[in-house]
Amino acid sequence: MAERLTRSAVVERAASLSDDIGLDELTITKLGRSLGIAPPGVYRHVTDLGDLRSALGQQAAREVAAALSTACAGLSGIDALAALAHTLRAWATRHPGRYAALQVAPDPDDTDGQAAAQSVIEVIASALRAYRLDGDDLTDAIRLIRATLHGFLALEQCGGFKLSRSLDDTFARAVDSLDTVLTGWSS
Repeated sequence: MAERLTRSAVVERAASLSDDIGLDELTITKLGRSLGIAPPGVYRHVTDLGDLRSALGQQAAREVAAALSTACAGLSGIDALAALAHTLRAWATRHPGRYAALQVAPDPDDTDGQAAAQSVIEVIASALRAYRLDGDDLTDAIRLIRATLHGFLALEQCGGFKLSRSLDDTFARAVDSLDTVLTGWSS
């Protein structure tokens, strides 16, 4: 007898499928086919596509928070920042669908989504502790890092860089530039 399908198994399969075909291409019908069930059977585990995408975002946040935390453990300053950036880049490359789901902020009343998103923010804040930032300075620094890294990753994923210069070298320089900015950061 086959194992009973659970919500977490449905979300995990949706995460893998979104990595293969892209988050925008993920539908309940495609997910049902991938699971080997009729699409209406998916609705036993998720309310709708929005609920599925929210669950994907939560899973992605937990996964990336764990990966970033491991990569940054025991590091500080530029070493922590570089580990954070390079780990995020590698994770996003391996998991493009999950990375796309991670970019959608949870609704304010989605407590599980907010908690998962907060875990990523806490890991980033921890990686930045050597820069001695707090309050609005820390919030702005986290936003700057996220925007810079996401901009690079989005352009890289869609083939937006065509010049012959090494993307790895450019990425390393971007991280060094973030370190320079954060080192001199003040309100």
